Amino acid sequence: MKEARSFIDRNSPEGIHVYQLTDDPQGAGLVYPDQPSFLADGRRLVVNTSTGPVICDPDDGGSLISIFGDEQQKHVNITFDGKFAYCAQRSPEKGSLNISRVELDSLRVEDVIHAEGMLPGLSIRADKIGISTISADNRRVACGVWLGNGNTPDAPYGIIILELETGDARTVAEDVDFCNPHLQYCRSTDPEARHDLLVQMNHGVHSDAEGKVLVSLGPPSELGVDIHAVRDDGANWRDLPFGRDGHESCIGHQIWRGLGTSAVTVTLQNEDTSYGWADGSAQGVVAGWPAPADKNAPHLGLHNPGARRVVLSEGCEKPRFCHLANDDSGLKFVFDTFPIYDGRYAGMLVYIGSASDEESPLTFRYILNSGVTFNGNKGHMHAHPILSPDGKRLFFNSDITGKPQAYMVTGFTY
Repeated sequence: MKEARSFIDRNSPEGIHVYQLTDDPQGAGLVYPDQPSFLADGRRLVVNTSTGPVICDPDDGGSLISIFGDEQQKHVNITFDGKFAYCAQRSPEKGSLNISRVELDSLRVEDVIHAEGMLPGLSIRADKIGISTISADNRRVACGVWLGNGNTPDAPYGIIILELETGDARTVAEDVDFCNPHLQYCRSTDPEARHDLLVQMNHGVHSDAEGKVLVSLGPPSELGVDIHAVRDDGANWRDLPFGRDGHESCIGHQIWRGLGTSAVTVTLQNEDTSYGWADGSAQGVVAGWPAPADKNAPHLGLHNPGARRVVLSEGCEKPRFCHLANDDSGLKFVFDTFPIYDGRYAGMLVYIGSASDEESPLTFRYILNSGVTFNGNKGHMHAHPILSPDGKRLFFNSDITGKPQAYMVTGFTY
């Protein structure tokens, strides 16, 4: 771990420190912001490197310990409690699925599920199942699966639940618009809330007979992306009060708010077909609570009669936010922006935000320019900032040195 003072500019807060956590010749990066990555102590975190996932300990000089120890590229999903990493290995040749988990403190590996052929309860081959999110009690995993037969275009995608204790599976809901559902189990430990899933719908999607997405988002007349909550048995479908009014839609970056039952999203202007790139376009931040709805009726979004929401970016003159993450309280946030030229160079700017309660807009504070511009000869990447569970440290990606690496910022106040 080495200090990276070049990120600090005249607009950065006094007293902050920036550290480069990785120095991978092939590139490294953080876990995606809507997924958990911190261990149970709230200090160590999992980082993806070119040789596989590692545990990074900032308190030990940024030391890196391979989770698997064999330098194999494996994708893992971390549990909300930070105790385990789950890994799904699939074999299309055998039609098999093997789910194992690693105890992150001891690195002890155990198999949880092995299945071949059709899954109990579903006419879906086991190798089609992956892990998108894990319930807060570590008993269930959810994922999206294409349900087409290879002959029909615009076939639906299903939201699939797999019970880890029994191996039973079920379909929660299916729709062609679930092509990119960004599934997230609610992090609450409440026995009911921990069955809730956050689900994204890309209205206006079209795919070919093989399931290849041809149009990932329909024209403005389809009213863009919207967000829903549903219980993992398919009951209690709800709208999040975002979009569907012809003026606002969702960017597809949304999270549960801390350990609670409300959610937060970054919004787009529905008629902005540049998806946020156009000069003068705005990308705000809105929080809201799920309201009962009928999935098969027109999706009402912010016009749902039960809509309750707070515009967190109220007061921002020109919001240009992109990705977001928050701490366990749901009152402290970190954001990146679309690439902005700050007088030195273009890049995704990193901001923090905070509020005194869930009903109040955020107060924002600029931290630094990550230098990430999405593309170019450095590869396609994003800053994807995250916060530690206590909100005291933030982490981000940057390829400003030529290869993507992970960084940490300390010493900031809200």
